[in-house]
Amino acid sequence: MKLSHRVQGVSDSLTLRLNAQVQEMQKQGLDVVNLSTGEPDFAVSDAAKDAVRKALDLNRSKYTPVSGIPELKERIARRTSLQQPSLTAAVGPWKSADVVVTNGGKQAIYNAMMAILEPGDDVLIPAPFWISYPDMAALAGGHAHRIATQFKNSFKLTPEELRSALDACSQPRLLILNSPNNPTGALYSRDEFAALGEVLQSHPAAREMWILSDEIYDRVILGDQPFCSFLEACPTLRDRVVTVNGMSKSAAMTGWRVGWSVSSGPLTAALSVVQAQSTSGINALAQWASVAALDLPESAFEEQILRYRNRSRLALDILKKAGKLEIVDPKGAFYVFFGVQYYLRPGEGSAAFCERVLKEARVAVVPGDPFGAAGFARLSFATDEKTLELGCQRLVDALKES
Repeated sequence: MKLSHRVQGVSDSLTLRLNAQVQEMQKQGLDVVNLSTGEPDFAVSDAAKDAVRKALDLNRSKYTPVSGIPELKERIARRTSLQQPSLTAAVGPWKSADVVVTNGGKQAIYNAMMAILEPGDDVLIPAPFWISYPDMAALAGGHAHRIATQFKNSFKLTPEELRSALDACSQPRLLILNSPNNPTGALYSRDEFAALGEVLQSHPAAREMWILSDEIYDRVILGDQPFCSFLEACPTLRDRVVTVNGMSKSAAMTGWRVGWSVSSGPLTAALSVVQAQSTSGINALAQWASVAALDLPESAFEEQILRYRNRSRLALDILKKAGKLEIVDPKGAFYVFFGVQYYLRPGEGSAAFCERVLKEARVAVVPGDPFGAAGFARLSFATDEKTLELGCQRLVDALKES
């Protein structure tokens, strides 16, 4: 039987598939160090756990409104407004009516693409990128236009690269920005975002474009440079931006599947319609847990952030011993992205390299090809220090022997 053209050429998640492969190897008794998945190893807060118990006692487990319970939407609106003080000062804070709570940040992005894209529309995606962006664009009828960025700029999009991409597109409709970035850990500054905003306001082809700002790693900041929300740098673009975030990375609540989008009225209404006809409202108990987690002060997450910073330094110190890796110094998120070109054997790409490392060194890292960066690989340091040290050392030892 014939399947829809929408699913042809679209694959499942490589990282999830690789993680499943590693878990199967471990079940077979093989000693494999898994540095492939972007899943925090920290426990969920006691406040979130207690909120679920209370919600159960109060029978708060029925269907919820499609766009989320009011208590959660209010907190999301407030948190987003606090991250965008320039916008708040200019036009006022976001309201709960601007929020749609989703099954993870992934659904928020997919909702946006379904609501925005027409068949053949170009989705501008700076590479390296989170691997799901192009496939989601294809499922929504769009065309992923990959924008090559430069290692020397930590793979951050420049105004010149954005202008060139706009010149090359016939139907530019959506630009995706991700800071801190998966897979590179790159973090855009206020000035860098503002410079991109000037292009988006002045270029003729960009005047009808939407911008999706994926800010899922906003709390995982590894150095002195602060996080900057895109709309904090570009408040005049408010009505063309959808901000996406969630609980998975910032509160270690991956399996709870709570994400959200924040956007202006007409788009928010469209996002809610898309969700109403796909999943409807999300898990009630997870929403009450998220209310409690969002009520926690930032100090409640300081230990996690310190651990991430220590882990990033640990990973970098070991990997640099290899000598010839091209390493992107991460400023946010919990990944190290590194070029392995020097270590590739004849006819070998990064995917084959990662397969070889998994087989010979028993350490799992993710190839850069699906991220739009051939010759690179990504490892995650969202794991305990002992495991991270062992995995990084195995990788370096394998490189020295190759």
